[in-house]
Amino acid sequence: MKQVEHVDILIIGSGPAGMSTALHLVKADTGWAKRVVVIDKAVHPREKLCAGGVTRPGASVLARLKLTSTPSNYPVHEVRLVYQDQGYAVQDDSLFRVFRRDEFDHWLVQQGEQRGLCVRQGEALKDIVPHDNYVEVITEKATIHAKIVVAADGSRSLVRQRLKWNDNGRMARLLEVITPEIAEERPEFRENIAVFDFSRMAAGLQGYYWDFPSLVKGKPFMNRGVFDSRIRPERPRVALKEELRAAMSKRERKLDMCELKGHPIYWFDKNGSFSRPRIILAGDAAGVDPLFGEGISFALAYGEVAASALIGAFARNDFDFTDYQKCILTHPVLKQLHLRAFLARIAYRLKSPRLLYWCWRLSPLLLRFLAKYSSSYVSMKRPRLVKIS
Repeated sequence: MKQVEHVDILIIGSGPAGMSTALHLVKADTGWAKRVVVIDKAVHPREKLCAGGVTRPGASVLARLKLTSTPSNYPVHEVRLVYQDQGYAVQDDSLFRVFRRDEFDHWLVQQGEQRGLCVRQGEALKDIVPHDNYVEVITEKATIHAKIVVAADGSRSLVRQRLKWNDNGRMARLLEVITPEIAEERPEFRENIAVFDFSRMAAGLQGYYWDFPSLVKGKPFMNRGVFDSRIRPERPRVALKEELRAAMSKRERKLDMCELKGHPIYWFDKNGSFSRPRIILAGDAAGVDPLFGEGISFALAYGEVAASALIGAFARNDFDFTDYQKCILTHPVLKQLHLRAFLARIAYRLKSPRLLYWCWRLSPLLLRFLAKYSSSYVSMKRPRLVKIS
């Protein structure tokens, strides 16, 4: 029989959401370091499929945490949004930064350990059983009785599976490759450009193809991929691999020469369930942006909300988390998820090529409106929009 460990807060998952939760706790009070345990089945640095973009809201969360020595990244100063023969560029300094997830996640863990947090790597969850006064968590190495569990274990959350906490039909699809590049020959590297190509929406793709410049061990690589939100699950699935193959072919790259990687993404729905007594979801386990598939910045923000909810629960000695959903929907960053889900349902519902074309031509007006009247949604005071051919 394994000896039972007792802990106030057990965080399952040491990615951005889990570590952000833990780091926000110790930022509020260093005493939390002795009351929190983080477990993860992986050992850092570990490979993680993700385009790696951290937008300004995510950077703001990191800045508030006052973390040091940010890992290497590639700044993006121009985002090109393309639909067939129509396109425009959003230009501003450092619209977002492209990180390698293995380096970024490892850095977050190191930041936590430097602050006294216990991060147990290589310890996989096997089962979880809620009780009235604690949650029993069984791992490969221990049996833990936690007063509160934070499930930050990703889109395929084992916590959700074990507790039969699944909201069916909320899975997007993603395929990704990286290709070595000669930086001097590519405008994406010379001019710090990221490309989002929505041209295949007319063919049923509920998403886009992307090109992100990135660095792998200091060398230039293009992160290429295709995102299919499936926010309209009743519509036919497109052949995602063939979509990626065709998009890369137009850019004189061969998919068969690359290591193809893919995984599902669990997207956000404001009507979903985010908590149960003594258990809360955070990060991808709670849901990501279904419009662009953005995850890291929102994961960091989930950690900010989760930490506040945990501190409040202990202060009130109330662990039901009945107001956790409201906290998510009113947070300056996370409230964007509701709008993005709304826009995704509209945009990815359109079938008529002609209607898509005219909606696309009008989309810059929406961006300008949000930037002017709601800076929490578009973190630019005056985005420069330039028409591109």
